[in-house]
Amino acid sequence: MNDKGASIILAVDLDNTLIKTDMIFVGLKFFLLYKMYLLPKLLWLLVNKGKTYAKHYLYLNTKFSIENIKLNQAVIDFIKSNKKKYTTTILISGSYFKYVEVFAEYLNLFDHAVGTTLDINMVSINKVKYLNNKYKNSKFDYIGDSKKDIPIWEFARNAYVVDNGNITKYLKHINYKVIG
Repeated sequence: MNDKGASIILAVDLDNTLIKTDMIFVGLKFFLLYKMYLLPKLLWLLVNKGKTYAKHYLYLNTKFSIENIKLNQAVIDFIKSNKKKYTTTILISGSYFKYVEVFAEYLNLFDHAVGTTLDINMVSINKVKYLNNKYKNSKFDYIGDSKKDIPIWEFARNAYVVDNGNITKYLKHINYKVIG
């Protein structure tokens, strides 16, 4: 469980990693089908207030059924089979934190869940900062899928990649393992 006395964290991304979609796309699809009249306000928030406010607004005005979201079984199996190797497992995502909490509770695989709030867009280096501040003197492994995850993998003890296309061509400088 430890690596020379340090706590070892398994950090897992949500969008296109633990699930096979992005919650922003789920929200936008809902808007297009049922609430198209809200798109102008969403765009206004994005331009004038930023991504965190847009994600919050999208969450507040979207309905979805977790049973209709396709899970990445390979990532779930990896977490289940390796959970005992880690001090803590965390679901950490750029999706609005309420979405992240719903999936963490539904799957019951994580000790902690964190996502974007109005104050912080939990993507890229912000994830590294969060992990370092929350889990002082620890090391972490990270499962992700996108170019935004490269800075996280650069700081991770182990980089696990869900390759949904061509992300690996950008990872020549990182030792990684593909899962899912």
